[in-house]
Amino acid sequence: MPPQVQINPGDSIYKYFLQKSIGGGSFGDLWLAHDQTISRDVAVKVLAQGVTIDERLQEARIGNHLEHPNLVKMHYADVVQYNGIDLVIIAMDYHANGSILSRVNAGNFMPIPDVIGFMADILRGLEYLHELNLYHNDIKPNNILIGDTNQGVLTDYGITCFSPNGQPVQPRNWYKLHIAPEILNSNQINVQTDIYQVGLTAFRLLNGIGYIRDKFNALGEHEYYQLVKKGKVIQSNDYQPFIPRNLKSVINKAVHVEPDKRYQSAVEMRRALERLSYPGYWTCDPTGAYIGYNKKYKFRYEINPRGSRLFDFVAYKTNISSGRETQIGDYISKKITIKEVRVKMSKFMQWVVTG
Repeated sequence: MPPQVQINPGDSIYKYFLQKSIGGGSFGDLWLAHDQTISRDVAVKVLAQGVTIDERLQEARIGNHLEHPNLVKMHYADVVQYNGIDLVIIAMDYHANGSILSRVNAGNFMPIPDVIGFMADILRGLEYLHELNLYHNDIKPNNILIGDTNQGVLTDYGITCFSPNGQPVQPRNWYKLHIAPEILNSNQINVQTDIYQVGLTAFRLLNGIGYIRDKFNALGEHEYYQLVKKGKVIQSNDYQPFIPRNLKSVINKAVHVEPDKRYQSAVEMRRALERLSYPGYWTCDPTGAYIGYNKKYKFRYEINPRGSRLFDFVAYKTNISSGRETQIGDYISKKITIKEVRVKMSKFMQWVVTG
């Protein structure tokens, strides 16, 4: 085992005063730090031991050459000794808004317009990366930050790979939940691997951040990987009832088991998303209850038991300006089965989204 180092808030390492931990993972810890030489707050990544210094510096060498509003730029790296251990510290811009996970509601998902906007931003960043023959290979909600103008900003180049000729290459590592079929089948990644990871990220943001992780934990690594190989990680009944068919189609194409049947470029997928426009969306209140919105109304529904396994379904709309709530006649059904309730609820929620 390589020697490990214990780092705490208030510690000073080299020129950095560590204020608080803002993230971390298997490859390193991320801190909000104050660079005392230039009197500026920065995010610093303290890379974990276990690989050579040169390997740990590779992330900084990649990130330092990036100039794009949807990609985190890494400014400089230092190799310092701390308590007898060589540390690699990478400094980058600090994004005070944190990751997009801060926008997840009580239902553990994000509204459709937010997801489309953030994914389009990330795909713009990937367009730039792919032009440089770089494959990010670690696209997931934790690695998407919110910039000062509410834009999505992709970070973490710890397992990003360079392809000299734009052809598939062997991955340096992978995130188990977002492993693409081609990694399992041929141990290679390419542009379509990033597309796959964007699709899976969009699915999780729309339908519940924990959904894929719960599936992985329930099945175990081997069985989950079998689903990946078969292209069955996402199935039709996994989607929330309000997700429109054309948005499902974009995600399903992005995560297709065969790379040549996915979007062939980041710009192609971005344009497919940007063609989607919906007048309404659903979110959750602090109790986890669904609430729908469009420009004029707020929507909700009730499911009331009537005995003998029958239920009433009643939909409501509230005028946002006046505060007046009324029932929606087309979406009121009395004494129906739970199966009929689910159909009615889905139709109502879809109607709110698509108009």
